[in-house]
Amino acid sequence: MPSSSNGAAALGVVRDVVHNYIPFTLPAGKIPGEKTLIDSPWIQRLRKIYQLQSTWLVYPCAVHTRFTHALGTMHLAGQMAAKLYDDFPRAFPGEPIPEKNHVVEVFRLAGLLHDVGHGPFSHQLDEVYTHRYYNKTHEDISRRIIEQELAALISKIRHAPGGRFETPIDPKTVTKFIKQPRKASWGTVWEQVFSKIMLGVASADAMDFLLRDRWFTGAREIGEVDTARIISDLRITRQGLTLTKAGLPAFRAFLQARFGAFRHIYFHEKKVLFDMAFGELLEKILKLDRFGDPTKHLARYLHLTDFSLHVEVPKWAYGKARARREIGRLWTKLLSDRVVPYAKVYEVERVYKSPAEVSSTIDKGLVEKDLELRFPREAKVKPVVSRIDLRPTHTFLEYTTDEDFRQFDNLKSLSFLDAATGSFSGEFGNASLDDVPMRYEVLRVYAPSGTEFGAARGARDDVQMDLPLEGGYPDEAATRTNLTSM
Repeated sequence: MPSSSNGAAALGVVRDVVHNYIPFTLPAGKIPGEKTLIDSPWIQRLRKIYQLQSTWLVYPCAVHTRFTHALGTMHLAGQMAAKLYDDFPRAFPGEPIPEKNHVVEVFRLAGLLHDVGHGPFSHQLDEVYTHRYYNKTHEDISRRIIEQELAALISKIRHAPGGRFETPIDPKTVTKFIKQPRKASWGTVWEQVFSKIMLGVASADAMDFLLRDRWFTGAREIGEVDTARIISDLRITRQGLTLTKAGLPAFRAFLQARFGAFRHIYFHEKKVLFDMAFGELLEKILKLDRFGDPTKHLARYLHLTDFSLHVEVPKWAYGKARARREIGRLWTKLLSDRVVPYAKVYEVERVYKSPAEVSSTIDKGLVEKDLELRFPREAKVKPVVSRIDLRPTHTFLEYTTDEDFRQFDNLKSLSFLDAATGSFSGEFGNASLDDVPMRYEVLRVYAPSGTEFGAARGARDDVQMDLPLEGGYPDEAATRTNLTSM
């Protein structure tokens, strides 16, 4: 369908349980639209990857996919870019920035494509395979897909929902807003400021997954997220991306909702158990198949999804190869009987609210080794430390000069503006968030089911398990020397 004479794009629309309607641009003759990209095999593949890994085995309605999350993030990222664009030339006069529809479309595409590199079991695949063996994550795979498989299509798109733009989009610009840079100061000023739409503390990605995951799990205890209010109270000032005082209650509620989501969904005890069990099998499957580095085998990776594994692997239980037969049998027990090979033998939850507490936190790997040493080696326990930073130590920052802002802006920080007085007050903004945790973690120890530890939960309550979290370890060797197993 061709675009209209005034340059506006012809639009399609899809219904969504979170955002009601999500518009997308249609092709205009030989010029592709967002629909062309959405219909590509790489985006359609996301229909077959669960958004929340194996959470649907705990929350039965959580069967939503990365596909719907991608559409929702596209929608919010575009709204944020359009809302903020006109602020930029007023805040940074003379600083170059592409035309408005170009910028809006860059962020809509970044939202649509930010998870295109996810594989089966999403983050679990990163942990047990891609990062472990190739030092890469789904973000690296996303970059390769965008720049190698989708680049030609992206560079031909000329319409955002608001209208036409002339300058072609460089696919590498899109990937800038998908993976966090190594340093906070990078690129042009507009890229530095607008990057927080996708990578900041109140990103389009986070706002959509909180809304979507709350809806599909039914976990109402998490609380609502008022995205409309947060977006309406974001500004661009000389201090960078800025939240006005009027938006503070909605922003605080967003952070609390994020805390609740990790507490009740993402770090749910049984969900972690299923992820861990499937992850162990997933690693064996990919090694057995000699899958290799996904970034170098994209044709194979295209068809590697949750759905493909859940269909194919159970068939292995009836094959002749012993290794595959055992994997198929265990997969079926997990999938159909919901029998996991581990049982929890210890758990403690920790909430950190002050910068001092956060700075004293011990590296996750050392904590897991510490926990492991406290159990007999023959118990074959598996410690798991789940940790998330909920907000930066200094969420709101102030800068005295433009150069300070450009050099020291924190990707996860915002500026705080009292619109009534026109004054910036990072100190007031940070103080108003004292009730919101900075870091949350759960320490758990699992043992194989059927062992003495797996069968007797709570039998070791007399054991001193408090970790020395007041200070860090001088080195790993000292940890091994000073801590003894039971």
